[in-house]
Amino acid sequence: MNEIYYWSPGVQFYVKEEELYVERFRYGRQAAQFFPEFYYMTQNGAVTDDLEKRFETENKSLLKNLILDFIKKKILVCSVITPKELFHSQTKLFENDYPETIRFVKEELEEFKKEQSGRELVKEGLTYILKDSNYCNNIIYRETVREFSKKIITYHSLSRILGALQNREDRKGTRYYPSAGGLYPVDVYVFVKPGRVEGVEQGLYYYNPVINGITFVDKGENITDKSQFITNQEIFAGSAFTIYFLYNARCSMPKYSGMGYYYGILDCGIMAGLITRISEEEGIGTCSIGDMLYGKMESCFHLNKSQLFLHSMECGYKDEAESVQPKEK
Repeated sequence: MNEIYYWSPGVQFYVKEEELYVERFRYGRQAAQFFPEFYYMTQNGAVTDDLEKRFETENKSLLKNLILDFIKKKILVCSVITPKELFHSQTKLFENDYPETIRFVKEELEEFKKEQSGRELVKEGLTYILKDSNYCNNIIYRETVREFSKKIITYHSLSRILGALQNREDRKGTRYYPSAGGLYPVDVYVFVKPGRVEGVEQGLYYYNPVINGITFVDKGENITDKSQFITNQEIFAGSAFTIYFLYNARCSMPKYSGMGYYYGILDCGIMAGLITRISEEEGIGTCSIGDMLYGKMESCFHLNKSQLFLHSMECGYKDEAESVQPKEK
C-alpha cells in the first residue's frame, strides 16, 4: 500500500524569477513548472504514483527525484511531524523587537533573562500581597544542575524516580500525575551510562509503567555527546542517565485529534516536574535539554511512526562541591 504524502504545514515555498524555492532550498526553473499545482495536490494528500502521473514532462526522472528529495527533507510527510518542524513556522509570525545577538552574546542574554523574570504586566489596581509560605527544602533549593558527581546512582534512587510514572495499584487506570482524558500518551525511555547506575547495564531501556520496570531496547552506541549541541555536550558526558519523553499520537489523537498533540506536550511538562521533585528528594540533580540532534540517535529507539521525541533530562548526583542543602528538620 502506497503512503499518502502531505505538504508539511511548517514548510513554505515561492517562485521567484521562474525558479522554485522551498524554505532555504533552491530547486530551479525545471522544478518550478510543477507549481503551484503540486502544492495543491499534496495539501489534500497524494501517493507518489499519482503525483508522477499527474504532470506531463519529458524529464520523468526530474519529477521522481524531486519527490524523493521532498520526502527526504520532510517537505512531504506521511506522519505527525516533530514539535521543531511544527513550531518552526511561528518564528515568522512573531514580531520580535529584540536583536538576534541575545542568542549568542552572554551579557545580552543575561539581561534579557533578568527582564523577563522580573516582568510585571499589571501594576495598578486592587492588589493582595500573599502570605509568606514555608516550602520544603526540595523546592527551596531546587536548581538546574549542569555538573554531576561521578558517584554511582543507587538502584533505589532510580526506582523512586522512574516509579513516579507507574500505574497506580490503589487507583486503577491512573498514575501519580494528571493526563488529558487519562490517556497518558507520553512514552518514556532511559539511557543508562556505563557503570553509573547500580546493578543496571549500559543501554537504552523502555520504562514500562504497567509493570514498573525497564526493558532493554538497544545498546545505544549512537547515543553519545555528538547527539548534543556543543553547549550541552559536557552536561551529557557528566550525567549518569538520561530520560527521554516521546509523544505517542496513537494514544490521544483518536480522541482529541490534533489537540491531542498539544495535550501530550502539557503531559510531558507535568512529568518532568514530578521527576524533578522526586530527584531532589534523592539528592539527584536534573538538567532539562530543550533541543538536541535527535536524528543522530533516533535509530536506537526502534520507534513506530506515531512516536515523536519531545524532551530529555540529564540526571546524576549533584557535585558535592556545588551542593549545599541543609537537611529537613
